[in-house]
Amino acid sequence: MRLHSVARLARILAEPQELVDLLETAAHEACSSLGAASVSIGYLERERGTVRTVINVGDLSSWEEPRPIDQGFQDLPSFPLLLKDPSPFVVSLDPPVGDADALRYLTLRNKGSALVAPVLLEGRVWGELYATRLSGQAPFNEQDGELAEVLAAVLASGIAQAERFSQVEHLVYSDPLTGLANRRAVDLALERALVEYQVSGDPVSVVMADVNGLKFANDNEGHQAGDRLIRACADAISQATGNVARALAGRIGGDEFAIVLPNVALDTAEKVANSILNALERSAYPGGLAVGVASTSMADGSGEVTSRRLMGWADEAQYAAKREGSSRVLLAGRDTPLSEPVERRRRRRSGPEWATNAERATNALEAGLRVMVMSQGLSALDRLVAVVDSASEAIGAVGWVVSTISSDTTQAVAVSANRDGLDVSSGHDVTTDRSWLAAARGVGVLVRADDESSDVARVRHCATVAAAATDVWLVELLADSDELLVGVPAILRALLGSALSG
Repeated sequence: MRLHSVARLARILAEPQELVDLLETAAHEACSSLGAASVSIGYLERERGTVRTVINVGDLSSWEEPRPIDQGFQDLPSFPLLLKDPSPFVVSLDPPVGDADALRYLTLRNKGSALVAPVLLEGRVWGELYATRLSGQAPFNEQDGELAEVLAAVLASGIAQAERFSQVEHLVYSDPLTGLANRRAVDLALERALVEYQVSGDPVSVVMADVNGLKFANDNEGHQAGDRLIRACADAISQATGNVARALAGRIGGDEFAIVLPNVALDTAEKVANSILNALERSAYPGGLAVGVASTSMADGSGEVTSRRLMGWADEAQYAAKREGSSRVLLAGRDTPLSEPVERRRRRRSGPEWATNAERATNALEAGLRVMVMSQGLSALDRLVAVVDSASEAIGAVGWVVSTISSDTTQAVAVSANRDGLDVSSGHDVTTDRSWLAAARGVGVLVRADDESSDVARVRHCATVAAAATDVWLVELLADSDELLVGVPAILRALLGSALSG
């Protein structure tokens, strides 16, 4: 379960987001996986000799704010300890563990024990993850410290990426036709909301909508008419969700929309969905959408609520509305069963590869993280090789390459490689342009043999390459199938950053 939590955090942090949002997501996940009462994340102000808190989540004292504007402490006990020995440590009141300053700060927060894990970025302390437990709870132990160290390493990778995302111009997280979010942004928002749900129990709801009559409009009036229909539906969705706090609406396919509603129960989500249909009734496209709703508040006894299950339930509900030609909102758990979902989009368009690709990516991530924990203390190169080799095997890739990048020529020179189980020489080196490297350093890239942006797949003599980079390193997973590596570049980028930061 703890490894699953680390894998989920790595997936979330692999996506572009503002730094403060990233830290809040990480704090919620750490709070849940460590069994903590609260978690704070702060960055090290070297010039002032303090750790300045950025995010607080969980059971907070009266003076603590979730996103403090100015909450720094000159005598924060972890500051000198982090610089002297950047490794996790525990502070406890009963039994007493820690120096007087550390115990005084723990008492100030009305807690019984604390676990402090440094966040290391490029070999230096960036800040800390500070987890607490209440008096009467078991103090943190060595296993908790090992988990916190892995969480901090994954967090460091996300922080490094967050600093680069604004510089990678072609990474688009909105749909150009409607102005709504796209599938990637919707998936990320839902993952964040479910992390909070697991910690706080606050409900999460999803609205799924499918356009009615799009094929008829395209076939009989042309694609411009179809685009007008899609935009009208998007406008109705935008009107309905604009006043709902933290709601995110997105177009996730050609004729499909999804709305993520954090901290919104089923009855409120149903009202949002009905307001969409009402807005369409007043437009030129009445009955333009089939709509279904699902919520965690209806999921008691249905097992773990994952993003796939929640969206699948809502998808089945709206598909039932489409089948019956209904102009009413159908609710999962009331109008349709909460059975294990089989996604309609997968049945219609892409066969079983969607789930298979997601499973492969998750397997690669978990395998890489597992090896990363066992390879602490190795050199950066040895750790990278161990992680990439493990991820390659888990995903079924035909090979992998680890290279160094020359900043002067943007040439990647292989220092370790493996193909079909045999060690191979570096062969031809890879040359890349700076925009391609920016993408590889951001969230990773998927390169096919016919791509003009990079010669990496042609040089490696394979169909597809998933690549990720830092300023110094380039890692590649090689495949002879276009489908095998879908969704893997972001996972590879998270593994790369975590391996180097650990």
